[in-house]
Amino acid sequence: MIERIKILALLQWSNKSKLYDKNSKRIYRHIALRALAVVILSIVMSLLIHFVKNILYIPTNEYFVIAVLILTQGLNIIVAITSLSADLYHSKDNAILFSLPVRSDEVFISKMIVYYVNEFIRNLYLILPLLIAFGYNNRLSALYYINVIFIMVIFPLISVGIATLLSIPVSYIKNFLKQRQYLTFILIILGIAGLFFLTYSIVSQIKTPIRIVQLYNQFIISLTLVLYKIASIGSIYTVIGKFLFQINYVVNFLIILGSTLTILGLNYLISKPIYFNLMSSSYENTVRKPKTKKAVETRTMFLTFLNKEFTIARRTPNELISNYASLLSLPFFMYVLNYIYMGINRSSLGNQFVLIFNVLISLIIVTSSNTASATAITTEGYEFILLKTAPSNTSKIAWAKITFNIIFTVFVIGISFIIFARALPVFPKENIWLLFVFINLVNIGHIFQSFQIDLLDPKLSDYAVQGTLSNNDNISKSLSTGLGISLFFGIIALVLFVFMRNIAWPILIALAFILMVYRLIMFNINLKAYFVDIEY
Repeated sequence: MIERIKILALLQWSNKSKLYDKNSKRIYRHIALRALAVVILSIVMSLLIHFVKNILYIPTNEYFVIAVLILTQGLNIIVAITSLSADLYHSKDNAILFSLPVRSDEVFISKMIVYYVNEFIRNLYLILPLLIAFGYNNRLSALYYINVIFIMVIFPLISVGIATLLSIPVSYIKNFLKQRQYLTFILIILGIAGLFFLTYSIVSQIKTPIRIVQLYNQFIISLTLVLYKIASIGSIYTVIGKFLFQINYVVNFLIILGSTLTILGLNYLISKPIYFNLMSSSYENTVRKPKTKKAVETRTMFLTFLNKEFTIARRTPNELISNYASLLSLPFFMYVLNYIYMGINRSSLGNQFVLIFNVLISLIIVTSSNTASATAITTEGYEFILLKTAPSNTSKIAWAKITFNIIFTVFVIGISFIIFARALPVFPKENIWLLFVFINLVNIGHIFQSFQIDLLDPKLSDYAVQGTLSNNDNISKSLSTGLGISLFFGIIALVLFVFMRNIAWPILIALAFILMVYRLIMFNINLKAYFVDIEY
């Protein structure tokens, strides 16, 4: 059994990472670079903790560390639920793994092991530098660092174990909603509307005019109380935090060990009878009597592909919302930040800085939502190769995907700006709509650039095998280019609004238009040159 689990885990790990020979010198260089990264991150974290403690005057005591651990691990669990649900029950490699002479529980355990290793590596770059930096800043004993080593092993076990347990009901709910896509869409829209109403209610309670020092002091006091309450909620992570600082050392050690074994045992006992059934049912679709519809023939290949994009969006609204989640957060950030800006007594220069911050923050949020364009070809998987065999100009699928992305993002940005204008009537309307035009031009240019990234390096085989976009390089490239564009225009806006405010908007919009046209031309050139050469 152990040998079969080992083989299964290595098979999956080899698909998700680069393996080296045991005697290869590259593995030592790889380990050395990772160790150097941990050291550098620890130094950065140490400086950050010093800044938080001595500049921001936020107390960095034991409660601070426990609260940060609870928050980071809670976020890890939320992310892991989604990833594990996809990997355990919807991954395309399940068909291969279950064709091997192995039991379903062995496949289940092997997938948990692979995700545990990924989570452990991820913690090396966040939790480990944080704990090392905290110990250094507070001159803690050697026992603290020994406890850190133990905790680094335990943390992924707990988060992966909890996420795996929760992924079972989540998968049942997803299977239920999969056949009721409109219900999913309604629930998501209601959730977004509820969050905005909650944000509006909380922010509107801030009294104006806002005094920065008073608001900051109130924020620090509230943050300290929140951290204390989070650290005192009595979860397993609170026990881990107390163990870390040698509080009831033996008792907390036994609680941690017992809780971890209990979580892992529950995973095995619960998953053993239901894993295969849940996994197989996730691929099944209820057979319904088809409705006879008159076929509508489109006039061009482009309209056929465009109609396909709208059909997919209509049938999978939850995936659509997931792809553009950051864009949907735009009205939240714009409202909160500008409510604070408008509530502060500002000088003429202060008004210009309000515009600069709006340009920078809006661009960062909008460009970060173009990851769907950076995986547009990749997500076609096997079907893309079949598509290319069609006796027609199938490169028009790229223009159809781009057109859909532009239509949807412009629509969402427009709704965001309408809400922004209604919620903050004191903000100058002229600046709102000039910003709207500018943001859309930059966004369209970045959509072309993100699509070009995937055009030049599609991950068709990876997506076809794994069925997931995790660890996709094209997404990180799209995010980094979007951040670079945002910072570039943020610096340009700073110079223009401070020194040439009368012509700032015309220059910004002209530069955005030039960017859009340039990216359009470059995309068209690359599409003609490389689309035909894309292989699986």
